Amino acid sequence: MVIPGERLRVRWGYRPDVFGRRAVEVIAGRFVRVLEVIAADPACLVGRVDVLTGVERERLTRWGSGVPGDDSAAHELLPGLFEERVRRDRDAAAVVCDGCEVSYGEVNERANRLARVLVGLGVGPESRVGLVVPRSVEMVVALLAVVKAGGAYVPIDPRYPAPRIAFMLADAEPEVVLATRDTADR
Repeated sequence: MVIPGERLRVRWGYRPDVFGRRAVEVIAGRFVRVLEVIAADPACLVGRVDVLTGVERERLTRWGSGVPGDDSAAHELLPGLFEERVRRDRDAAAVVCDGCEVSYGEVNERANRLARVLVGLGVGPESRVGLVVPRSVEMVVALLAVVKAGGAYVPIDPRYPAPRIAFMLADAEPEVVLATRDTADR
Protein backbone atom coordinates (compact mmCIF):
# COMPACT_ATOMS: atom_id res chain seq x y z
CA MET A 1 0.00 0.00 0.00
CA VAL A 2 1.38 3.42 -0.95
CA ILE A 3 0.59 6.32 1.37
CA PRO A 4 0.85 9.68 -0.42
CA GLY A 5 2.44 12.68 1.24
CA GLU A 6 5.60 14.76 1.23
CA ARG A 7 7.58 11.56 1.52
CA LEU A 8 6.71 8.28 -0.10
CA ARG A 9 5.87 5.57 2.42
CA VAL A 10 5.21 2.02 1.37
CA ARG A 11 3.78 -0.62 3.64
CA TRP A 12 4.41 -4.21 2.60
CA GLY A 13 1.83 -6.89 3.28
CA TYR A 14 2.67 -10.51 2.66
CA ARG A 15 1.83 -14.04 3.72
CA PRO A 16 4.57 -15.21 6.12
CA ASP A 17 3.70 -18.84 5.35
CA VAL A 18 4.67 -18.18 1.72
CA PHE A 19 7.42 -15.54 1.97
CA GLY A 20 10.08 -15.24 4.63
CA ARG A 21 10.87 -11.84 6.11
CA ARG A 22 14.29 -11.82 4.41
CA ALA A 23 12.74 -12.42 0.97
CA VAL A 24 10.35 -9.51 1.46
CA GLU A 25 13.23 -7.29 2.61
CA VAL A 26 15.14 -8.16 -0.58
CA ILE A 27 12.09 -7.37 -2.74
CA ALA A 28 11.55 -4.10 -0.87
CA GLY A 29 15.22 -3.18 -1.33
CA ARG A 30 14.96 -3.73 -5.07
CA PHE A 31 11.80 -1.63 -5.20
CA VAL A 32 13.63 1.19 -3.39
CA ARG A 33 16.54 0.85 -5.84
CA VAL A 34 14.16 1.27 -8.80
CA LEU A 35 12.59 4.35 -7.19
CA GLU A 36 16.00 5.90 -6.47
CA VAL A 37 17.20 5.44 -10.05
CA ILE A 38 13.96 6.79 -11.54
CA ALA A 39 13.98 9.77 -9.16
CA ALA A 40 17.55 10.57 -10.24
CA ASP A 41 16.78 10.08 -13.95
CA PRO A 42 13.05 10.30 -14.79
CA ALA A 43 13.80 9.42 -18.44
CA CYS A 44 15.27 6.06 -17.41
CA LEU A 45 13.26 3.04 -18.49
CA VAL A 46 12.30 0.76 -15.59
CA GLY A 47 13.52 -2.26 -17.53
CA ARG A 48 17.03 -0.79 -17.63
CA VAL A 49 17.37 -0.35 -13.87
CA ASP A 50 20.01 -2.66 -12.39
CA VAL A 51 18.43 -3.90 -9.17
CA LEU A 52 21.27 -6.16 -8.04
CA THR A 53 23.73 -5.05 -5.39
CA GLY A 54 27.45 -5.59 -5.94
CA VAL A 55 27.41 -8.51 -3.48
CA GLU A 56 24.48 -10.15 -5.31
CA ARG A 57 26.17 -9.70 -8.68
CA GLU A 58 29.39 -11.26 -7.34
CA ARG A 59 27.46 -14.17 -5.83
CA LEU A 60 25.63 -14.80 -9.12
CA THR A 61 28.89 -14.61 -11.05
CA ARG A 62 30.51 -17.16 -8.71
CA TRP A 63 27.45 -19.40 -8.87
CA GLY A 64 27.32 -19.23 -12.67
CA SER A 65 30.99 -20.11 -12.95
CA GLY A 66 30.67 -23.07 -10.59
CA VAL A 67 32.96 -21.53 -7.98
CA PRO A 68 31.70 -22.39 -4.51
CA GLY A 69 31.00 -19.45 -2.27
CA ASP A 70 29.50 -18.92 1.12
CA ASP A 71 25.96 -19.49 -0.14
CA SER A 72 25.50 -23.21 0.59
CA ALA A 73 21.85 -23.22 -0.51
CA ALA A 74 22.95 -22.47 -4.07
CA HIS A 75 24.64 -25.88 -4.17
CA GLU A 76 21.71 -27.84 -2.76
CA LEU A 77 19.44 -29.84 -5.02
CA LEU A 78 15.70 -29.28 -5.17
CA PRO A 79 14.73 -32.50 -3.36
CA GLY A 80 16.96 -31.66 -0.39
CA LEU A 81 15.71 -28.09 -0.21
CA PHE A 82 12.11 -29.30 -0.35
CA GLU A 83 12.72 -31.92 2.35
CA GLU A 84 14.23 -29.21 4.56
CA ARG A 85 11.13 -27.07 4.07
CA VAL A 86 8.95 -30.07 4.98
CA ARG A 87 10.92 -30.51 8.23
CA ARG A 88 10.43 -26.83 9.11
CA ASP A 89 6.84 -26.29 7.91
CA ARG A 90 5.20 -29.68 7.37
CA ASP A 91 1.64 -28.37 7.75
CA ALA A 92 2.10 -25.05 5.93
CA ALA A 93 0.43 -24.61 2.54
CA ALA A 94 2.79 -25.65 -0.25
CA VAL A 95 0.32 -25.46 -3.14
CA VAL A 96 -2.93 -23.54 -3.42
CA CYS A 97 -4.80 -24.19 -6.65
CA ASP A 98 -8.49 -23.96 -7.59
CA GLY A 99 -9.57 -23.72 -3.96
CA CYS A 100 -7.48 -26.73 -2.96
CA GLU A 101 -4.70 -26.25 -0.41
CA VAL A 102 -2.09 -28.96 0.07
CA SER A 103 0.59 -28.93 2.77
CA TYR A 104 4.32 -29.45 2.27
CA GLY A 105 4.01 -32.77 4.09
CA GLU A 106 1.25 -34.04 1.80
CA VAL A 107 3.02 -32.89 -1.39
CA ASN A 108 6.19 -34.59 -0.18
CA GLU A 109 4.43 -37.87 0.66
CA ARG A 110 2.66 -37.95 -2.70
CA ALA A 111 5.86 -37.06 -4.57
CA ASN A 112 7.80 -39.78 -2.73
CA ARG A 113 5.18 -42.40 -3.65
CA LEU A 114 5.25 -41.37 -7.30
CA ALA A 115 9.06 -41.17 -7.32
CA ARG A 116 9.23 -44.80 -6.13
CA VAL A 117 6.92 -45.82 -9.00
CA LEU A 118 9.08 -43.88 -11.47
CA VAL A 119 12.27 -45.52 -10.20
CA GLY A 120 10.52 -48.87 -10.60
CA LEU A 121 9.86 -47.93 -14.23
CA GLY A 122 13.55 -47.24 -14.74
CA VAL A 123 13.61 -43.47 -14.30
CA GLY A 124 16.95 -42.18 -13.06
CA PRO A 125 19.80 -39.94 -14.19
CA GLU A 126 19.62 -39.11 -17.91
CA SER A 127 15.93 -40.15 -18.01
CA ARG A 128 13.37 -37.77 -19.44
CA VAL A 129 9.79 -37.83 -18.20
CA GLY A 130 7.05 -36.07 -20.14
CA LEU A 131 4.51 -34.21 -18.01
CA VAL A 132 1.24 -33.72 -19.86
CA VAL A 133 -0.43 -32.32 -16.77
CA PRO A 134 -2.37 -29.06 -16.37
CA ARG A 135 -1.34 -26.51 -13.76
CA SER A 136 -2.50 -28.19 -10.60
CA VAL A 137 -1.43 -29.85 -7.39
CA GLU A 138 -0.80 -32.97 -9.46
CA MET A 139 1.64 -31.06 -11.68
CA VAL A 140 3.68 -29.93 -8.67
CA VAL A 141 3.67 -33.46 -7.23
CA ALA A 142 4.70 -34.96 -10.58
CA LEU A 143 7.48 -32.43 -11.15
CA LEU A 144 8.92 -33.01 -7.69
CA ALA A 145 8.61 -36.79 -8.08
CA VAL A 146 10.54 -36.78 -11.35
CA VAL A 147 13.36 -34.75 -9.80
CA LYS A 148 13.41 -36.99 -6.70
CA ALA A 149 13.68 -40.03 -8.98
CA GLY A 150 16.71 -38.42 -10.61
CA GLY A 151 15.09 -37.68 -13.94
CA ALA A 152 14.49 -34.54 -15.95
CA TYR A 153 10.95 -33.40 -16.58
CA VAL A 154 9.69 -32.28 -19.98
CA PRO A 155 6.68 -30.01 -19.38
CA ILE A 156 4.03 -30.24 -22.08
CA ASP A 157 0.96 -28.04 -21.88
CA PRO A 158 -2.09 -30.28 -22.39
CA ARG A 159 -3.90 -27.32 -24.00
CA TYR A 160 -1.59 -27.56 -27.01
CA PRO A 161 -3.08 -29.10 -30.15
CA ALA A 162 -2.63 -32.87 -30.32
CA PRO A 163 -0.15 -32.68 -33.25
CA ARG A 164 2.05 -30.26 -31.26
CA ILE A 165 2.01 -32.58 -28.24
CA ALA A 166 2.88 -35.54 -30.47
CA PHE A 167 5.78 -33.60 -32.00
CA MET A 168 7.13 -32.57 -28.58
CA LEU A 169 6.94 -36.14 -27.29
CA ALA A 170 8.64 -37.51 -30.40
CA ASP A 171 11.34 -34.85 -30.18
CA ALA A 172 12.02 -35.28 -26.44
CA GLU A 173 11.80 -39.08 -26.49
CA PRO A 174 10.78 -39.39 -22.83
CA GLU A 175 11.14 -42.80 -21.22
CA VAL A 176 7.89 -42.24 -19.32
CA VAL A 177 4.96 -39.88 -19.84
CA LEU A 178 2.81 -38.76 -16.91
CA ALA A 179 -0.71 -37.53 -17.59
CA THR A 180 -4.01 -37.16 -15.79
CA ARG A 181 -7.19 -39.00 -16.74
CA ASP A 182 -8.28 -35.88 -18.61
CA THR A 183 -5.02 -35.45 -20.55
CA ALA A 184 -4.05 -39.08 -21.19
CA ASP A 185 -5.83 -39.15 -24.56
CA ARG A 186 -4.00 -36.05 -25.81
